[in-house]
Amino acid sequence: MPRTQCGVSHRVLVFPLSLLLMLTLAGGFFAAAPAAAQDRPLSCAPLVHATPAAEQPKTVDIPPVKVPDGATKVVMGYVPASIFAPVFVAKEKGYFAEQGLDVDLQPLPGGSDMVVLTATGKFDAGIGGIGPAYWNAAHQGLPLKIIAPGHAEGSPVATPLMISKKNCESGAIKSVKDLKGKKVSVNARGATEYWLDQALRTGGLTINDIDLRTLPFPDAVTALNSGAIDAAMVGEPLATKAEQDGFAVRLLSDFPVQNIQPTMIFANDSFLQKHPEAAVGLVAGYLKAARDLTQNFNDPLNLAIIQKYTNVPAALVADSVKPVYSTSGEIDLKSLSTLQTFFRNRGQLDYDTDIDPAKLVDTQYVEKAKQKLGG
Repeated sequence: MPRTQCGVSHRVLVFPLSLLLMLTLAGGFFAAAPAAAQDRPLSCAPLVHATPAAEQPKTVDIPPVKVPDGATKVVMGYVPASIFAPVFVAKEKGYFAEQGLDVDLQPLPGGSDMVVLTATGKFDAGIGGIGPAYWNAAHQGLPLKIIAPGHAEGSPVATPLMISKKNCESGAIKSVKDLKGKKVSVNARGATEYWLDQALRTGGLTINDIDLRTLPFPDAVTALNSGAIDAAMVGEPLATKAEQDGFAVRLLSDFPVQNIQPTMIFANDSFLQKHPEAAVGLVAGYLKAARDLTQNFNDPLNLAIIQKYTNVPAALVADSVKPVYSTSGEIDLKSLSTLQTFFRNRGQLDYDTDIDPAKLVDTQYVEKAKQKLGG
């Protein structure tokens, strides 16, 4: 059904911290990788239009969950971004409680702190990016294990490469190759740089061919609109909001990153040793929620839960391009190696000899969680 575009003032760019998305993604984990970008006219129209008010998801109340007596307390860190929705859904729909867990979710602004707080035992587990901070912590021998996958990209991607609508309509930027020597931003050093590099390669460039800047996603949209930068990686749902408001368009809505898992659930070794069944239950609850969201992300209750934890309006979450979640719990070692190599080439690692990703992963929790869920 056709949808109409709505105009909104610049004040909508004052976003909560939850919109500083890291990087946002049925049987298997990955969508098919898109074909290489072809030279074709660039559309300056939004990929996703705003849903009319009459068609927006209805507002629902989140029913309370009864945690069983004697439940094991688990402290888990998270970043308040919609890509981590399975954690929120698992708690609020009682999937963790079903596993005999009382999960205390603790919000953090970014993934680096997540690694430190989990490694030192402040958190039993955390969900976040497997960026340079994680690899450097692993090299230092900090007691962490990856126990489950997080999200990945679908097709189109949930973190597109964007330019201002002005530059699109004027023809100042017509394709990725026009970004050579231009100012392009990522939200943080790490996996988003890999996303940008892959996007640039579709136009025959690499990340070394542009003037790289670092800006939080909301600031990047403002900078695009003002002309302070020429292009930016922008995470959902801010990418959809920027389009709907007429500030930016997707220069590239798809590029080959579907074989990468940028986020994971990792746990403290002491917690895993003392409470192995709780760790299995944590993964089981998460995996059940991932399957729930894969089947119907836009279920009104799911949207209400995501809004509660991120302060992102449910209607905007419903409109935005969705992440992809593993329904099988597969942890892809090859993608971890790819990220490690990229970070090393970017000079972000403190060590010289590659770590074998298999030494950082313990798959027993996924396997036992699948048995609990019946496959």
